[in-house]
Amino acid sequence: MIPQDNIEPLPYELHTDRELKFMLERGKPLAHFSDAYPSEPDEEIVPELAFDPHVREGRFVKREFVEPLRESPPGHAHVRGIRHVLFARAAEAWRIDAYIMMLAAAAKAGWSEGFERLEGNLLGYEEWQTDLHLKRLRLSSHAKNFPWLRKPYTL
Repeated sequence: MIPQDNIEPLPYELHTDRELKFMLERGKPLAHFSDAYPSEPDEEIVPELAFDPHVREGRFVKREFVEPLRESPPGHAHVRGIRHVLFARAAEAWRIDAYIMMLAAAAKAGWSEGFERLEGNLLGYEEWQTDLHLKRLRLSSHAKNFPWLRKPYTL
């Protein structure tokens, strides 16, 4: 099978949809989820039922906040904000504050490759994994959707 955009598959597993497993088995330090606020009653974007027993046991720390929107997205008049839920391993709880500060700075300055790299680091990706992720973004047909991507440095 040819990978989409003829890009080689990543040589590592993405954390997406594996956050709890990776936090329990591989030491992933932080997971971030976001959803519309208020959320749709029939959707479960944030897997709180799976994470909450570990919060009660003290293994994880949980923080949530709602980022208000100035106006509702078109076609979603009930949406008033974005709900963010973060879970960190107890010894890595500092990452929650760092992640929230990163979001606040990016909201003012605009998302950038630097913020993308910081986010990857906070979530537990290694630098080489983030390098590959950014390379794939640059090569994808969707690169135009990421105007913040820097061109690769060449001599």
